[in-house]
Amino acid sequence: MKRILLLLAIVGMTALQGCSNDDDRVDNDTIAEVFEINQNTTFTQANGYTINYSLVPPIYNSDMILIYRLSGQSGGRDLWEALPQTYFFSNGTEYLQYTFDFTTTNINIYIDSNFPAEQEPAFSVNQVFRVVIIPGFLSNKPAKSSDKGIATPASIDYNDYYAVMRAYGLNDSNIKTLKPSK
Repeated sequence: MKRILLLLAIVGMTALQGCSNDDDRVDNDTIAEVFEINQNTTFTQANGYTINYSLVPPIYNSDMILIYRLSGQSGGRDLWEALPQTYFFSNGTEYLQYTFDFTTTNINIYIDSNFPAEQEPAFSVNQVFRVVIIPGFLSNKPAKSSDKGIATPASIDYNDYYAVMRAYGLNDSNIKTLKPSK
């Protein structure tokens, strides 16, 4: 009986030695992505002040989405505002707000206002958005190194489109166009 227990102990120890912990491996093909939505993106009463885009392929449940709206230019550089964003009109009595939600397969961008949004075409007609998808693997890991040290997710200003692009190693050559849902 003692020999059987000794043999089982040796076999068990040998079997457990074959297990490894590869949780620390680096995932070199998981990268952040950026898309542009610019195909006649107009919010109207007819579309319920909502635009919908499909994510193909779907993203993972752990992924994070950031959306920025092109609000103008300054010094030849595009100005991107992070959503959600609220604007007030008529001495603060009227408002217009951009919001969004997403699933693993869809993005919805909304305008909510207490007046017909078409009255402010600068905010409802031909809008351009950038969608940044940060994989869940990256959302809790340090971003790429910078000259000023290592950026961590807590130190990235997610309201600053350009800071997010730098932190995750993205640039204008990475931008793809997102097609509207049918």
